[in-house]
Amino acid sequence: MRHLVTSNIVIIFSALFLLIACGGGSSEDNSKTEPSKQSAVAKAYVSEILTIMRNNTVTRYIVDWGKLDSEVNQLAANAQSISDTYPAITRAFELIGTNHSFLNSSSGALITYPSTLTCTQNFDIDTPNVAGIGYIRVDGYGPNNAENTTEFATNIQAKIAQQEREGITAWIVDLRNNQGGNMWPMIAGLGPLFDNSLLGYFADADENFTPWGYENGQSILNGNPVVTVNSHYTLMNSSPKIAVLSSRRVASSGEATLIAFKKQHNVRFFGTDTCGLSTANSSFELSNGSVLFLTTAITTDREQEKYGGRVPVDQLTTPETVLTEAISWLQE
Repeated sequence: MRHLVTSNIVIIFSALFLLIACGGGSSEDNSKTEPSKQSAVAKAYVSEILTIMRNNTVTRYIVDWGKLDSEVNQLAANAQSISDTYPAITRAFELIGTNHSFLNSSSGALITYPSTLTCTQNFDIDTPNVAGIGYIRVDGYGPNNAENTTEFATNIQAKIAQQEREGITAWIVDLRNNQGGNMWPMIAGLGPLFDNSLLGYFADADENFTPWGYENGQSILNGNPVVTVNSHYTLMNSSPKIAVLSSRRVASSGEATLIAFKKQHNVRFFGTDTCGLSTANSSFELSNGSVLFLTTAITTDREQEKYGGRVPVDQLTTPETVLTEAISWLQE
């Protein structure tokens, strides 16, 4: 399996491509011109992307590839440059139906990301101050460099350690504004609150399950450490009650982080179901340096229950009452 990534696509805005047709007039009839033919470069680029999709997308066994090839190749029939193929590539994304795949340029700029999902919800986030209840908020996080991810994870663990020393016996984990990004520092940071090293799997179209989790200060993918917190913290109270707060904003790696708490003893989920991007992307560098981020797996919990769409909460609440109801349950 290629490097698994989770993207912050809900905060990336699609670029606007303006196509301007230019022409000239004269007294002569110049309307009879030869039709454009697809260039070799454009043809190779479309073929490269479709081959990767056909071999790797998580939906490959349910896609009508005949229909996809026909529509995409027709749209790209007159493409002269790689940029001319983008409408065809966009249609290919739509037809594989993952809602999570996208294409970036070699510089990292978004080229196309078609999705039918709207991952928005309006609410204010208040910080509770209740005796005996700790509060950890983890928003989306984008950077991938080792220094920044380690710092992000370490800061989360430091907040957990500081609060538990003040007599905390229950926790609120607030993921309501977690719109995705890099899941691995999130998992490493929240590690002290997990009761198991195995937290979930990525399941591909062939039912291959790649495990991921947390152990000894490290987020783990398939047995290999990804982000490490040095001098990691261990809870004094090893089995606290935990209320996890969710919203429609929670997407991608935010959903994976929420799933990490699924099937854990003494955990309950409050708020609204998530955005619906609980899948994993793999990155494929293309011949021109652009990068295809293709959805290649469905995220599952520790018991291999598959999600793939919206992750449900246990107790549906309004944004205005979510904290009150979570605190009430923690104090029972």
